[in-house]
Amino acid sequence: MVLFAATSCNKKDNFIANDNQVGSSKVTYFALVTMKGEEYMSLVQGDTYTDPGATATEKGAPISVTTSGKVNTSQPGLYTVTYTAINKDGFAATASRTVVVLSAHEVPGVDVSGTYKYVGGDYKATVTKVAEGLYTMDNFYGATTIACVFTTLDGATIEIPEQSTGYGPVYGAGTLSLTGKMTIKFDLPKQGIANRVRNWQLQ
Repeated sequence: MVLFAATSCNKKDNFIANDNQVGSSKVTYFALVTMKGEEYMSLVQGDTYTDPGATATEKGAPISVTTSGKVNTSQPGLYTVTYTAINKDGFAATASRTVVVLSAHEVPGVDVSGTYKYVGGDYKATVTKVAEGLYTMDNFYGATTIACVFTTLDGATIEIPEQSTGYGPVYGAGTLSLTGKMTIKFDLPKQGIANRVRNWQLQ
């Protein structure tokens, strides 16, 4: 990505236009961070986490990347690993990987992906399996679109590990019936929401 602001100049002979400057404005090339491996990963408690890493470029040339965030494989939960690169003008670019530590392997064949409709309203949510036992849900709330990730190992019980959203942290749990009804109960503490229940039906 390139950022610059062009300004007019009364004297055409003095106008500068090159890779580093346009008029009186300096051109900056933002860093581009590319993660290796998947954006979402899961592993089982006690496994070894090997970070796939990331690379970064500025104007096509490689630059260094710093990694922050740790994954505690002895403790089930959600962890975020962030990769940061800073261009020569001091502008930072980041990319993040979500790693979830499961308490056990999922039951073979479990997949609860699909389109779900909110029971009692005209809202839909897409659930996508992104790793073993791990799913993204693009809207768990309903009227207000709030995304989350959740886990299910048996296709019947759901856990929403604590994670950040645009409305503050969220966490919760739920169930899935044989008829495809998903019931989740969650907390959004910064919004004053506790034990809120939402029901979704697989379409």
